[in-house]
Amino acid sequence: MRSLTTLVLSTSLAYAYPSVPGCWSKHKFAESDILQRDVLVVGGGATGTFAAVKLKGAGQTVAVVERDAQLGGHVDTYYDPASGYPVDYGVQGYFANQQTKDFFAKFNVPLTSAASSPFPQKIADFSSGYIVPNASAPDLATMQPLLTKYAGVLAQSFPYLAKGTYDLPDPVPEDLLLPFAAFAAKYDLLDTIPVVWTFAQGVGNLLEATTLYVLQNFGLAHVLGLQAGFVVAQQGNQVVYDRAGSFLGADAVLYNSKVIHLARGDDGVTAVVKTASGTKLVQAKKLLVTVPPTLGNLAKFDLDTTEKSLFGQWANVPYFIGVLAKSGLTDQTSFINVNLTSPDTLPRTPLVWRIETVGVPGYQTVKVIGESSSKAAQRLVTDAVTRLDRSLQTDASAAEFVRWEEHDNLQLHVSAAELAQGFYKQLYSCQGKRSTWYTGNAWATDYSSLLWAFTEERILPSLLGSLGSQTPY
Repeated sequence: MRSLTTLVLSTSLAYAYPSVPGCWSKHKFAESDILQRDVLVVGGGATGTFAAVKLKGAGQTVAVVERDAQLGGHVDTYYDPASGYPVDYGVQGYFANQQTKDFFAKFNVPLTSAASSPFPQKIADFSSGYIVPNASAPDLATMQPLLTKYAGVLAQSFPYLAKGTYDLPDPVPEDLLLPFAAFAAKYDLLDTIPVVWTFAQGVGNLLEATTLYVLQNFGLAHVLGLQAGFVVAQQGNQVVYDRAGSFLGADAVLYNSKVIHLARGDDGVTAVVKTASGTKLVQAKKLLVTVPPTLGNLAKFDLDTTEKSLFGQWANVPYFIGVLAKSGLTDQTSFINVNLTSPDTLPRTPLVWRIETVGVPGYQTVKVIGESSSKAAQRLVTDAVTRLDRSLQTDASAAEFVRWEEHDNLQLHVSAAELAQGFYKQLYSCQGKRSTWYTGNAWATDYSSLLWAFTEERILPSLLGSLGSQTPY
């Protein structure tokens, strides 16, 4: 007969985690399909992988739920079958901050300093195919005076944005709520608009976008990052995530998986996860959500009223990326889109931002902004290529997309009115409630290096502290 102490202990353990519906009750799972972990990480993109590696380094057990067959999320590397050379068409480089250096060094992936592209550039109006003679985009050295001017204004007036977070004053300054054209005019930054567009094209129509989001795409944090140095992985960015997956282990990363039920409480988290090898039950002390917190992504979570209200306010700018082969365009040459009918020369959404080379013969990368239909986005690319080929007197008939991806929820934003009402103060107040922490591009600027810093400096200390961990990373 078990002692009273043993009985009480086993009963308390049985109720340490929230329960699940009867159809998924614990006794219906084989022992091998029940995972008990310190932290459940939902999302194995750049931030989720980084966080899981850091958590393991701090002595915590993890389970990572990743919808794809590999880690890395939007990193997106295509390897040429003939040469094996990498074409990085998602993330194309990193700021050389400490988090970047440490993460790549941990997995013996060498980084090299990135200079301005050595490949030819052509400025063209993609709507007509006209290629502007003797024109090229400015390089970083040419941009430097404008970058210095831009950074000076931001450092003086908005220093709290220096790390790319949404730590905003209360009330939110009205200048951050202005359309960017009005902001640039007020601060005498109109001459910096072409430079800002080079880095903040993801906001869509730049001059109409809310200034806060322009600065989160390209602000003080990014200028400082550029000045500190920009680095690339010569082996392709995917390799660091593959090695991170091996480090975490097959028992930690659930590939091709999704959460189909999740319940949270102050004492832990219970998740039912559908995987390629069957349904698993994950019981974890804490939850770290790294996927964009949209109602669609978190449909199976037990969201409370506040979370539903906040996560239901998001709007997004659609964003597709791809790798184009056999385009007929001049090889190892980049084509930069401008609107020659507009005084500001900025193309309007939906638009093809650039058709770029990364130095691998036969391939060019493409980015399409502001078009929600995948087929229509591809058509924008092929139409632009056809027009450019006519100007160049070449043939685009054999062009094909060897890779094509949607970077969904890349530009989550809310209206200026919602910003003024303290949206981000409310959003940040969700951290730590019901054993749940959040990180990723909705919580800080969407640059891997800066998100890693945000995660390491802001999120993980709080999460680990709640576990009673004193172990450094």
